[in-house]
Amino acid sequence: MNAITKVAKLPKAKEAIKKLSSPSLITKALNPAQFSDPPKLARYLEKRVLAHAPGRFVVIEKPYGISCVGQLQENGGVFENSVRDDRKTEKWAGTIKARSGEQVGVTITDGLKLLRKILKEPQLSFCTGLKRYLSGAIVLPCNEHDSNILKSCIRRMSSDIEPPFMYNALAITVGSPEKSSGLITGFATFRNVGKHKEYIFEERKVSKRAKSGKYAVEGHMSYRVLDTKNGVSLVDFSVDKFARHLPRLMLTHMLSPILGDRIYWRRLMEVDGAPELISAGSRVPEFTQWIPRVLPEKFAMNNKEIMTSLPIYCHVYNTIFEDVGGYEEQGLVAASEPPAHFMAALELLDLLPAYRKFKKQSSEKTTEDSTSETSKTSGDVIF
Repeated sequence: MNAITKVAKLPKAKEAIKKLSSPSLITKALNPAQFSDPPKLARYLEKRVLAHAPGRFVVIEKPYGISCVGQLQENGGVFENSVRDDRKTEKWAGTIKARSGEQVGVTITDGLKLLRKILKEPQLSFCTGLKRYLSGAIVLPCNEHDSNILKSCIRRMSSDIEPPFMYNALAITVGSPEKSSGLITGFATFRNVGKHKEYIFEERKVSKRAKSGKYAVEGHMSYRVLDTKNGVSLVDFSVDKFARHLPRLMLTHMLSPILGDRIYWRRLMEVDGAPELISAGSRVPEFTQWIPRVLPEKFAMNNKEIMTSLPIYCHVYNTIFEDVGGYEEQGLVAASEPPAHFMAALELLDLLPAYRKFKKQSSEKTTEDSTSETSKTSGDVIF
């Protein structure tokens, strides 16, 4: 009888040990690195310089949740203003809530002053980076000439309509696209929804008038699902641009919004026990938010907390800048590993084996490419 009792208790003991380890993993998955002041951020970035070509470029690892600039860039930045009509720009400004300085927090540009001294690059400047909700490698030019080369490269590559695209990323998504891989193309635009405006994605070719008038931004994405577990998936995707929330809109359109994307995940409702996309701005009180049953358990949260407390799990693992050196076959591939909170979420959701397999296959492909004289090695920095 005692022996039987002991055997019966073993599974409970293992479960207890498992539960003891979960809180620390959950805490890690929910808490990306944070920075309270520019010097702290600059010191962090100093330790994460991925490549440095003196006088030309510095490649650093941009943390999740940190803006590069924190405000609209003059004339719209690299792509200039996305709204052509100045009157519309002024009208729309009142419908978009600007972030306060407190909400923006410390930015990459705030840390540049100290970083210039640390790296002995007096002309180090911001040119182009990644959105606040993304982590990944960004390239900082050390002179105006190379800054213009980067901008020219980005404009050209963002207009490519076929893979390979400029940005390669991993995302943990809610649910999974219907197809395990594919290519999606369409456009995002800003439209009236009730008393405010929202980004809308349409999977069709944009009209010449809308494109030339900058009322719509066209984009392309290739993707493949690496694995699906616990109601979520690990998706590898490549896009030509991140403007107008394009990748987030595209994944949501495929019924697989990025985990933690509280804006677009809210468009996915539960209808007859399955997820269904509800048009933006629609009020459907009889439907509830689509939340995979296992998520609240995995994160030890209720449904409301799940929808409001998760970071956006999306990481750009490499960005390709072709012809950066200004010569044929020369370029730069800026690559970085996912941050600690992303890795913790993979482990928590049982997607870590899929990531390791992906990394191994990518490494093997890199080795194969390095043996070819005509191929650039993915992950190498070439100037």
